[in-house]
Amino acid sequence: MPENCITTGISIDSDMPEIIAANLHRANCRSRSEFIGKAIRYYVAHLGHEDDNELITPALESVLAAMIESSEDRIARLLFKLAVEVSMMLHVTASGAEISEKELNSLRGYCVDEVKRLGGKISFGEAFRHQKG
Repeated sequence: MPENCITTGISIDSDMPEIIAANLHRANCRSRSEFIGKAIRYYVAHLGHEDDNELITPALESVLAAMIESSEDRIARLLFKLAVEVSMMLHVTASGAEISEKELNSLRGYCVDEVKRLGGKISFGEAFRHQKG
């Protein structure tokens, strides 16, 4: 027994000695006393971390905010590039299209419904077949 130890009496549930014995090896302990000492230190450290939540949360919040901002920037750049490509496609298509304003508005309504129905998963092949079919 180490020099700085004292002997004290504690009351524990009747199944605890068996649970401790079954877990001595996993906890790398040589005795029930050592196991109980480690368990108490672990629990006290856990209680201390509950008090530290106010210190940990702002640091975690800062890291998450930076990650979200980076993702937002990347998504915004990709959406801008996509909008440029769509604009180019629209201008090329419009330059050769023979369609009335009424047909254009009707097509817009159809496309809104199609995108909703397909969850945004549209394909050129399906649009081509629809137009030719």
